[in-house]
Amino acid sequence: MKLCAGFWFGMSAGLVAGAVAGMMLPCGKDPMKTQVGRSIHKLGVAVDHAVDNIVSEMR
Repeated sequence: MKLCAGFWFGMSAGLVAGAVAGMMLPCGKDPMKTQVGRSIHKLGVAVDHAVDNIVSEMR
């Protein structure tokens, strides 16, 4: 159970760090916003797959 809690703590810390870094980027650059949007989308897909794998292994 500690391993699972550590995983979720690490995932949360990474998501918060990414959100903070995204907010610090200048808003005037459209290409940068699209790149950040793509990165956030890829991160969301990766998290979905990771959660699916963890849930399927717990069953």
